[in-house]
Amino acid sequence: MKKACITILFLVLLSLPLSNVFAAEAEYSENLIPKMTSNNLPSGVASASNEFSYAYRSFDGDFATISSAWGSNENPAWLRYDFPKPEVIEQYVIYPQTTATDRAPKDWTFEGSNDGVTWNVLDTQSNITEWVDSTPKKFTFSNSNSYKDYRINITANNGSQYIHLGELEMMSKLSSSTPNPGTEEPTPNGDRAILVVTMTTGLEKEFDLSMKEVNDFIAWYEAKQAGSGSASYAINKHDNNKGPFSSRKDYMLYDRILTFEVSEYSK
Repeated sequence: MKKACITILFLVLLSLPLSNVFAAEAEYSENLIPKMTSNNLPSGVASASNEFSYAYRSFDGDFATISSAWGSNENPAWLRYDFPKPEVIEQYVIYPQTTATDRAPKDWTFEGSNDGVTWNVLDTQSNITEWVDSTPKKFTFSNSNSYKDYRINITANNGSQYIHLGELEMMSKLSSSTPNPGTEEPTPNGDRAILVVTMTTGLEKEFDLSMKEVNDFIAWYEAKQAGSGSASYAINKHDNNKGPFSSRKDYMLYDRILTFEVSEYSK
């Protein structure tokens, strides 16, 4: 009965105008790149196709100092940052070099890779002009894949023989929609749940579990996050046990888990 009520309420919500249910308000993280003091400190790796000025200068948190910028005396050129672990980036911000806006990028692609060899184009920009000193431009795109390496591949600038970039920041999306404060969502109160675990490779694993099993998994994850507990956790596959086996378990490695989602329901 409980499941039927929630289903009916969900159908009613679907019939309402979306503007009454959700306020379209995407939120993004702070810059995920730490303030770099060299090309490999404090974490991750900054690099470029050419370093007239060091690559890390565009990741040092200083966009106002003229000397604090990556520079290339080759055109085209690319600037790259490799995260310690894969991240899902959906926004980036560019600051031009102070007093040298003619060296700012005009045409480029923003790309992601997991091996540093094969690059996937995530965003394409062309004819970006009218840069102003110390004033950033923000670029947002849709991306659901995690990549360890990201780069801006610049094919043209705004007139100079050099390419310079004051600062490059990268952000992930925190949420794509915010419930309207005037709308109260139903609170699930089930005895079972669908646990969806997203791995760092982008693979999603789905399990139909009791709430006790889900809570045990969450307790293990939080304990490991705090620095204690085993490196892996076994999840019983239950009805997905195919073949002549007494049981089958999926062993989840803590450092391979990107996110997980719990959706409660009642039978």
